[in-house]
Amino acid sequence: MTPRIRRKRLPWDSLLCVTVACLAGLIITLLPQTQLILLVSIVALLIVAVVIFAEPIVGLALALIVGPLQPLERVTLQLPLDSGQIVLALALVAYTFRWLAIGRFPLIWPQPAIAVAFVAFVAVCLVSFFLARDVRDWATECAKWLQIGLVALLVAGESDPRKRSIILGGILISAAGQAVFGLIQADLRGFGPPEFRIRGTDSYRAYGTFEQPNPFGGFMGLTWPVAASLALWAAARLGQTLQSAGLKQLARMSGKQLHILFILAVSAIVAALCVRALIASGSRGALIGAAVAGVTLFLAWVRRPWRWAGGICALVLTAFAFDVVNVPASLEAQLRYFDDPASPFGLDVRNAHVTPITFSTIERLAHWQAALRMIEFSPWLGVGLGNYAAAYPAFRLLPWENALGHAHNYYLNIFAETGIVGLVAYLALWGAIIVATWRVSRRNRNRLLSAAICAGILGAWAHLTTHHLFDKLYVANMHLLIGAYLGFVLAAEREEVASAPDVYLVAGGVR
Repeated sequence: MTPRIRRKRLPWDSLLCVTVACLAGLIITLLPQTQLILLVSIVALLIVAVVIFAEPIVGLALALIVGPLQPLERVTLQLPLDSGQIVLALALVAYTFRWLAIGRFPLIWPQPAIAVAFVAFVAVCLVSFFLARDVRDWATECAKWLQIGLVALLVAGESDPRKRSIILGGILISAAGQAVFGLIQADLRGFGPPEFRIRGTDSYRAYGTFEQPNPFGGFMGLTWPVAASLALWAAARLGQTLQSAGLKQLARMSGKQLHILFILAVSAIVAALCVRALIASGSRGALIGAAVAGVTLFLAWVRRPWRWAGGICALVLTAFAFDVVNVPASLEAQLRYFDDPASPFGLDVRNAHVTPITFSTIERLAHWQAALRMIEFSPWLGVGLGNYAAAYPAFRLLPWENALGHAHNYYLNIFAETGIVGLVAYLALWGAIIVATWRVSRRNRNRLLSAAICAGILGAWAHLTTHHLFDKLYVANMHLLIGAYLGFVLAAEREEVASAPDVYLVAGGVR
């Protein structure tokens, strides 16, 4: 029986691929540059969309990365929509299709204190619609808070905890990119907006893509504590390994230990870049917030925090008592205006002497006084969420015509917009969140990674709470970052200590 001779088939698949590649290359070479850029952008967007629909949490991480581009896209490029919101919308659509495919909605319900406080605050925000002068501004602010809750539930509801490492990676990438860009603006570029130039030097205040130094400093202040806490965790784990195995272990590290070393190097570099960029921003609110965040992070890591807290308070009071540390001149100038008995709240800057040095301080105080007038006009329900700027012309001081969009003190701002009811609901919400974050950051003495991340988030909450005395940080899509942080806290609260994964930053985990 003669063997059957197989005929060699033509490699049609390979030939087709080569033909398509040649045609694509020919088209690319013949296209004008503008059309080529457009084509590449469309292809890149399609690839991103496919990846997001394959893994929706990538969309959340990408929204955190491109979210801070909003001021650059809206103000400088005059784009109607920002990429952060577009990517977030794609991620939400992808999640919806996944839920419809599996037939269930794997969202978690947070602990009652946070859930009740959040629902109560959102309810107050919705009711303020009836008092709003500008419905569009009201809807924008309401959407921010709804997105905070939704992002938190999506991050916390991931069935595989290791997927949250994608979110954490997106936060670190965004922080490092903004920090490097800000440092280039401050030290290397050699030019910038005249108003951002530091008097007497050739340097400029860093502002990243935020178009203003203060929110840029706030973003750096919200990210460096998490990176620093991550570095502390990795250093502690490597220290335990060296203590048990000795220096010889350095020469033959396992893959898991190399992962921890990589985490230590990356997180330490990101933390250092963020702190340096925060200083380069020149934002006084960010600097004060960073100091409070540093103390909070220290207390979250030590074993007896209350004893250390008492010692720090005693040391600070002693330093002020003996004039070792003086009150900053800018803060002293602000406090000086709270002594007018004619004003219902003790603040009046109508007759203040404005100079180039005191301009920023008096401008901020003028906006505080406008907020106080709004509170006096409508103390219980305010003038409508997000409507400070819309109501400002009716309550402003005569020399200060331009509304800055907010009161430069978020507590006064939320008081003016939602009244005493909204302020109490807001403070109750953040009180519940801070207590929950503290509890999960202290729950394990061996420092699970989830606890270490929550310790860093606690530092971020400290910065947010302090910086809001001087500014408003719910801008430039930073509310998405706050929602992601809240999701980490809710996830850490849900997981049992015995079964919680020790590391979900690196695929495969590290025990």
